Amino acid sequence: MKKTIFTYIAIALIVFFVSACSAPKELVKTELEKSAYEWYNEGVQYYINHNYKEAEHSLLMINQQHPGSIYSKKAHLILGDVYYSEEDYLLSIDEYKKFIELYPDTNDAMFAQYKIAMSYYKMMNGYRLDQTPTKNAIKNFLVLLDKYPDNPYKDEVYNYLTECAKQLYQHQLFITRFYYDLGRYRAAQIELDYMAKHFSDLNFNDEMLYLLASSYYHLGKKQGAMDFFNELKKKYPNSKYIVLFYKELEKKSK
Repeated sequence: MKKTIFTYIAIALIVFFVSACSAPKELVKTELEKSAYEWYNEGVQYYINHNYKEAEHSLLMINQQHPGSIYSKKAHLILGDVYYSEEDYLLSIDEYKKFIELYPDTNDAMFAQYKIAMSYYKMMNGYRLDQTPTKNAIKNFLVLLDKYPDNPYKDEVYNYLTECAKQLYQHQLFITRFYYDLGRYRAAQIELDYMAKHFSDLNFNDEMLYLLASSYYHLGKKQGAMDFFNELKKKYPNSKYIVLFYKELEKKSK
């Protein structure tokens, strides 16, 4: 009896697998063959219409069907714009760099360099976080200004560079304040000396001068402390940090 049952089960399984294998397979969807120009033009139109997924697909199909073609190379620039519009800045940077390597001495290469810098600028974190994107933005803005001194973006680039410098300053000040609040005045002084050297031209460093004066005072460097304090009073006569430093002096004298 058991043998008969197993025989029926075996037959049923064989029938199932045979029928499954003999069932018509679903046709795999394949892309129509188009010329590189058609794919490129289609991708550009999709991009203009803000249909970024379709634009990406069309532009990538150029390289799949027509690798090495002129339109495959040109597609890097539009792909960079597509990824930039989608806020996928790492991919946009990669595409812009590929385009610059292929066409380094063109106006489009200048645009690509600008968009690389802007991609890093868009990736900037708050001043409390890692500042690698900020530094990369500065680096690539400077490359743009150096390589293309007559570029049409100069005025806004200088504004972006100022914003980047402010953020680096705020980040450095955040680190310095952290050391200062922990009473690690030597570490704070090292950070502050760096700031005094690299951010002395910025017009918002009254807190920096106060921390310099206070750190030097805590380290027993009274003359240096008073020099920074006098600079604070001269540059920022209405700063709240003047009162704070006077209070520290009073507290120490008691």
